[in-house]
Amino acid sequence: MTDEGSRKREESRRVFSEAASTYDRIGPPIFSHFGQRLVDVAEIPLGAKVLDVASGRGAVLFAVAGKIGSTGRVVGIDFTAAMVSETGKDIESRKIANAEIHQMDAEQMEFDDAAFDHVTCGFAIWMFAEPARVLQEFYRVLRPGGKLALSTWAADNPSQTWCHEVLRPFVPAPASKQLATKDDLKFDTPLQLETALRQSGFADIQIAVEEKEFVYHSEEQYWSSLWSSGLRRQLEKMTADSLEQAKSEVIRKFQTFRQPDGFHKLNRALFARGTKPA
Repeated sequence: MTDEGSRKREESRRVFSEAASTYDRIGPPIFSHFGQRLVDVAEIPLGAKVLDVASGRGAVLFAVAGKIGSTGRVVGIDFTAAMVSETGKDIESRKIANAEIHQMDAEQMEFDDAAFDHVTCGFAIWMFAEPARVLQEFYRVLRPGGKLALSTWAADNPSQTWCHEVLRPFVPAPASKQLATKDDLKFDTPLQLETALRQSGFADIQIAVEEKEFVYHSEEQYWSSLWSSGLRRQLEKMTADSLEQAKSEVIRKFQTFRQPDGFHKLNRALFARGTKPA
């Protein structure tokens, strides 16, 4: 792994460790909605053995558990100990018997070849230091005929595009470049997704685009939700004065989304499905 890859990995580990307690718990249920939709797209049957990679707080994992029944099993992995701890508590408190979660590196998974019927991965593939290697691991642990389903944000996702544009002037260079161009985003077009899956050996690839509007109750709720996501890595790079100015500008421009029941933000996601040839 390159030095840049190692830096990216450790920064992600730190950011998501700090966000774990509130991750996907502030604002509308965006990840839960798209997690359920990913499972729907995956067409996972009763009794399946499923691996969920980069489980976070369980948006996909819990949807899978509800789909596979008591004869199925879903194993979640995440490289952040805090995420694993929080989600493990949720599994226990909800008394979900067919799910478990472990801390593990997706680039070197501790599973046998052909161990799973399905692999899912929600909104994470571009975050890995070596995404191609992760896709190879997905392929390895799937049985012949097994299926992969993953989701990413679309390059033209209105919610992300708006937020990045508002924040960019306040993030010091070179960090601001990480908010910017299409070249900095990965797997965010149907062609990029299809190419990556095909190069990893998958066949029968299908790509779908879905969007949904989510409602925030207040400007403060939206601002807090940014800190509970991976975007906090950019907020942390701002000076105290810049951060205060950024918040003011976000809240000012956020008014354009106000409707009688709250602030409406549109999210657009891509879903990809592929099969390991039998």
